Amino acid sequence: MSDHIRIIDNSNVVQQNYFKIVCFRNEKIKEKVSLARWIWLCILEVMFGEELLENFVTTCPDNTSPEHKNGNNEYCMANMLNSHIPKGIFTNLFRRQLIELLYYKYYLQYLMIIPSSENSVHVQNNTIDLTRTPFWFRKKLLYQVIAFRRVYILSAIALNITVDIAVFVYSSDLTVTAIVAISLEGIRRLLKV
Repeated sequence: MSDHIRIIDNSNVVQQNYFKIVCFRNEKIKEKVSLARWIWLCILEVMFGEELLENFVTTCPDNTSPEHKNGNNEYCMANMLNSHIPKGIFTNLFRRQLIELLYYKYYLQYLMIIPSSENSVHVQNNTIDLTRTPFWFRKKLLYQVIAFRRVYILSAIALNITVDIAVFVYSSDLTVTAIVAISLEGIRRLLKV
């Protein structure tokens, strides 16, 4: 008998380019969100996306929840968009923009959340009123959380490295470059407060 047993799994692996999904608008979004606004939403997503995803995961009921016992195993707990945003100094400061981020990116772009009823979405005078519209998180998309987190982390690292290189090229001072790098990372972590 061999002392090494080969283990394989030839099932299909989901192949998606998450950087493309995060950074580029789909056709439906291009009609609704300008490029400048989209870039701002991408910056906000890199800053706060990990926390939004963590909030989705922590509010997702387990198999003993009432939702599961009633047969609703397709979605996690329905919450208003405001409730999908964790409370914090900076999340509260950017709350209005984070609601837009959830609507345009997580609902219309990623299809991760859906309104409990399309009839509860009210559009009037260039305003989409979602005050009485709970959104469900789609459980079958939980596998994407790690991939999105990686995009956010890699984007933050790329931004930090780009700024560090620019500072070093401009100043030619390694100490200044190190201070800027530490400061940027400190700001990124401070945004979690």
